[in-house]
Amino acid sequence: MPQAPTIHLRGKPSSLRLGLVERLLRTEAHVVLDDDFLRDVNETYATDLEFGQATVSSSSITNLAEGHRLVMLGHGPFTSPTDGSIGLDIDGLELILVTPAGAASDVATDWVDAHVMVHDMIPMRRDPDWTPAVFEDWLGAFSENKEGPSPVGADRWWVSEIDVADALVRLLMSDNPLPETCKMSGRRSWSMGQTYEEFHLLYMRTMAGQTGRFGVEELSAAPTPTIELQTLVVSDRPPMSVEENKLQRPDLSNVHDALHAADGDGWRPLIPVRTSLMHCLAGLLDQGSS
Repeated sequence: MPQAPTIHLRGKPSSLRLGLVERLLRTEAHVVLDDDFLRDVNETYATDLEFGQATVSSSSITNLAEGHRLVMLGHGPFTSPTDGSIGLDIDGLELILVTPAGAASDVATDWVDAHVMVHDMIPMRRDPDWTPAVFEDWLGAFSENKEGPSPVGADRWWVSEIDVADALVRLLMSDNPLPETCKMSGRRSWSMGQTYEEFHLLYMRTMAGQTGRFGVEELSAAPTPTIELQTLVVSDRPPMSVEENKLQRPDLSNVHDALHAADGDGWRPLIPVRTSLMHCLAGLLDQGSS
């Protein structure tokens, strides 16, 4: 039988980091975490660790080594005092960097083996690096009984943190190396107006649920926005104009092919945007009140 992979997770606390751990604990992986995070995981997921096949250990005990995978989330720092003078320069150690795509242009990637750029992810919890700023702006306005800022801007390719974390775990559990570069995003574009309407409706329903006072707007079934599924890549067409190029979806062919090679299935996000927004809003409201 193939040996279970050893996967180190590093980076600042984030919603995606926790989402990855939750899913890795359902596998046979050996997960290496810093001491503070490890204590939280041991306490929160004691049952999963007792009855599951995954194992966890401290980075102060399990050093980086050949054949391990180091997943670095966000913008660092990623080194640890336990790395010694060699740092991350270890033969056979796969370095995987995962960043929000909006800041990807500012990231030097010549030192990593794989760079995953995530476009328009909707996190499960409040997260300074991953939560879209416009969600915070809208929520702040709604809490003051005001309309949110005008929903303007380019279309977005929203994707749930759950789908991103699931895809990353599928790739990490595979024997294949991750692609040198790959992008993740949703397969359908959403205008900012559509996103605002969904977010506002979910907020109004949440507030009505807390008070028990439902109006016609909260009880009416909201129509699903008309959103067309688009192919993975654009081909066999004339060169696009600058404006058209701005609206083009990120190229998902690399992640689709890598996932297909890993387990026979490609990149097919399953969580609806409405559900993702509901999870995100719940996380924002919960952490805002705590």
